[in-house]
Amino acid sequence: MQINKRFFGLLVGSVLLLALLAACGSETSGTGAATQPTSHSGMDMGTSEATATTTSDPMTDSLKPLQGKEFEIKFMQDMIVHHQSAIAMAQLVPDHTKRPELLTLSKNITTAQTKEITEMTNWLSEWYQEKPVSDSMSVPGMMDMMGDMEKLKNAKDAEFDKLFIDMMIKHHQQAVSMAQLIPDKTQRPELVQLGKNIVQTQSAEIKEMQGWQKEWFKS
Repeated sequence: MQINKRFFGLLVGSVLLLALLAACGSETSGTGAATQPTSHSGMDMGTSEATATTTSDPMTDSLKPLQGKEFEIKFMQDMIVHHQSAIAMAQLVPDHTKRPELLTLSKNITTAQTKEITEMTNWLSEWYQEKPVSDSMSVPGMMDMMGDMEKLKNAKDAEFDKLFIDMMIKHHQQAVSMAQLIPDKTQRPELVQLGKNIVQTQSAEIKEMQGWQKEWFKS
């Protein structure tokens, strides 16, 4: 009887141990199943955030490492080229569309940015005895911009309107990005004020053009 009791006790103990191990294994498996989607979701979110925060353009990126005098010279030289390309786009408007809104916008762009080109050219000369760059294609991003210009030259009416607005919004966004670097890079009051003017004027024009996109090109 003692042997049977001992055997029975061992048997019960083994069953209880197996049941406990099975329960632990099931719990561990459940935890793994619960954490895996969380990890996957976290990865997706990280990827999405990275995509949202890494959008940039070559001109802005080339200015980011610079400070003080070095920044001021390159900013003005690059912005002069950037403004010149905006004026070249604006000058196409009268021969490519009859939209009065775009005719007015193109005049405003030409007037404002011609004035700013003159200011920056004078500052380069007065402050640093420097000149605007002679080869605009040496400025980061300009090769791609000129490729888009060729498409714009060959477009007319509605096709031109859509392409012009798409390109000018992107172009303005680049100028705003560059101008927003100024407060952390230089204390020159003239450049600080120029930056404010660019951000204010071109942000308003971006908003205006985005409104036209929705109104004129409904899908």
